[in-house]
Amino acid sequence: MLYRLYPTLLNSFSLYLSQSRDSSGKIIVDEIELIERINRTKKPTTKAQQKGVDFERAVTLGENEELFNEGIIDQARNLIPGKYRTQFYLESRYKNAQIYGYVDGIGDSIAFDLKSTSFYEPGRFQNNHQNLYLLGLQKYGIERLDYIITDFNAVYVETYDLKTYDFNPLYTQIEKFILFLEDNKKFIRDKKIFDRKTNDNQMSLFE
Repeated sequence: MLYRLYPTLLNSFSLYLSQSRDSSGKIIVDEIELIERINRTKKPTTKAQQKGVDFERAVTLGENEELFNEGIIDQARNLIPGKYRTQFYLESRYKNAQIYGYVDGIGDSIAFDLKSTSFYEPGRFQNNHQNLYLLGLQKYGIERLDYIITDFNAVYVETYDLKTYDFNPLYTQIEKFILFLEDNKKFIRDKKIFDRKTNDNQMSLFE
């Protein structure tokens, strides 16, 4: 059995394991919420999610820059490569898990992902499952992933390198998540998670 997993879902499982709570004390991802995320149950876009989308589009496409404090978009844009592809598809593999998804941008030597948050603290993305993209990036000669982060007052950078990053905590969570999937298989409607699907049309970095 090959399990097809994507970082956002694995990050949801991480929240489930930690029983993280929001500012009002409510658990962010309980078992029901996790099953719904596995099944890709459609829900309205939250204001925070939309603001994150707006930030990404402002930086990469120049759209609606006026929505942000002066200088924020320029600061973020100065931290990404001068030449890059957006929404670059990647795959990596750990045992019987295939990790797939899109990184926001990829240049000739680094990849980057744009993030927004209401509160930032250093190392926020240390154990983010998007760091698994480093395994897929290496075949393109890229060993560095930068997170360009804003709390809408300032811009921050976290850099992770293939040669020094410890993937073991992420691998452990992948194994636990696969056990969760098997234990809850009867509740999972999105069977694609159990199927294998590859992307044979991946383009080279720059044509």
